[in-house]
Amino acid sequence: MAQSDFTVEVSGTSGSHSGLWPEGECFMILPDGEHRAEEALARIRLLKPGSPPGPDSAAASGPPTPSAPTTVAEVEERTETLAARHEDHPVLVLEDPEKQVMCSVHPEPLPKGEPQRFTVLDDNDEVLCRFSRGRSHQSWRAYWRIDLADGQPPLLGYKGTWLGWLGFALLLPLWCVFFVVSLLITLVTLGDSADLIVWGCPRRVVWRPRGSLRTALDFRYMRSNYAWHEHRLDRRVAYAQAALHQFAKYRA
Repeated sequence: MAQSDFTVEVSGTSGSHSGLWPEGECFMILPDGEHRAEEALARIRLLKPGSPPGPDSAAASGPPTPSAPTTVAEVEERTETLAARHEDHPVLVLEDPEKQVMCSVHPEPLPKGEPQRFTVLDDNDEVLCRFSRGRSHQSWRAYWRIDLADGQPPLLGYKGTWLGWLGFALLLPLWCVFFVVSLLITLVTLGDSADLIVWGCPRRVVWRPRGSLRTALDFRYMRSNYAWHEHRLDRRVAYAQAALHQFAKYRA
C-alpha cells in the first residue's frame, strides 16, 4: 500500500500583504522534509465567500514587486491575526503545481460562529465530498468526518488516539508535579522556565472508516505531518482535509 508523507505550511512571499485575506501568502502542500516553494505539491489560496476560484489574480498580473524578506514566523502570526479578526470563514481553493484548480472547500454559512460543515467541489463544480466536525457524544473527543460523494463509508478522525489518551491520563499527575516545581522556580528567578514543559492533550488524528484499522489519512502531531494512503483516499480530498484541519488552528 503506497503511502506519501506531506506537510501543510504557510509560506511568505515578496508580494503584497494587504487585504482581509493576505495576497502573496498561501498555504502549501509540501513533501515531508521539503521547504522550497517550487517543490509544492499543491497550493491553497484563501478567498472571500462568493469569489470565483479562478486563476490567482496576483500571479496573472505579473511578477510581484520585490520587498524585504518575510520569515515564516511573521507570516504565521499575521495570518493568525487576520483569521481571528475576519468574521467570515474563507473558501479554500487548491491548485496543482501548474496553477490549475484541483478543488475548492466551501464553508456552510452560519449567522455567527465557526462553520461545522464544508462542501468540497472539484474543478467542474461537482461535489467531491463533504467535511464536518464536532464532538463525540460518547467520549466528547473532537472529530473530523469525511463523507465521500461516491458512497464509500465515511472516514472519521478523532483528536487523540485511545493509546494517546491513556498515556496522557497516566502521565498527567507526574506532569502536574513538574509544572508546579517549574512554576515555583519561575516565580523565584523571574525567568520563563515554565515554557520548557508546556504540555497538552493528544492531538494526533487518524481518519479511517468506523470499526476499521485501514488508515486513509494520519496527522502525526509530534512530526507535524500527514501520512496519506494513496489507494484509500483521493489526493484532492486528502490535501483539502489537511489544509482545512491546519487552517482551523488559526480560527480557534
